[in-house]
Amino acid sequence: MIRLLRGETLQLATTRTYWMLAAGALALIAAGTSATTFTSFTSGTSPARTTLAIAGLAQTVALLAGALSVTSEFRHKTITPAVLITPGRTPLLVAKLITMAAAGLAFGLAATGMAAAIALPLLAARHIPAGISGTQAAAIIVGGGVATALAAALGVGVGAIIRNQVGAIITVLALLYVAEPLLGFIPHAGTAVQKYGLGGLAAAATHTTGFPATAQLLGQGAAVLVLAAYTTAVLLTGAALLRHRDITA
Repeated sequence: MIRLLRGETLQLATTRTYWMLAAGALALIAAGTSATTFTSFTSGTSPARTTLAIAGLAQTVALLAGALSVTSEFRHKTITPAVLITPGRTPLLVAKLITMAAAGLAFGLAATGMAAAIALPLLAARHIPAGISGTQAAAIIVGGGVATALAAALGVGVGAIIRNQVGAIITVLALLYVAEPLLGFIPHAGTAVQKYGLGGLAAAATHTTGFPATAQLLGQGAAVLVLAAYTTAVLLTGAALLRHRDITA
């Protein structure tokens, strides 16, 4: 397992795709956070929570990166030698899970921390109350790290289920940015989608504002537990499929 972890860490550190995704996301988060602090805020909302919700882009990037960590192996046919030198296929998936989750945690903390470092001083400069305390800001940053780690782990599971790289990316983006927002506006069912969908869970886990802003979200701890349950279910499914599928297919 140690050798597998070293190999996955080296692969992560030397693959330009991950660095480009991370750099692009951080740039967008920084620009979006700065721009949002100069907008008007609805009465009764927390300007800081609304602004820091932009850092949720980190979870999307981590989800994609997790999926890419598995689907790239199939796309470039490196999965065959990988499983030949591994006693079983599950340890390989576990190594990817640990590596991507750890990287996701670090990336989430960095992205949310950077957003807070930009937003809070800019709001103060405009004499706009942030609407959160120092402890609450820390909870948002920690929540961002945990949510991003879970998103990366979820992506690993998705990649194991949908081995086609393009298919995995399209499925993830369509679910997050098309299916869930549309389903969220359906009467009766929409409330459940907003609360228990991936977008709502990520917003609740980071303790920021959901979409729409009026959505009723779970508490931070409950959202993390539900998101972790989703992640576990997807990973177990992906591990089962990886063990039984023909990897040359």
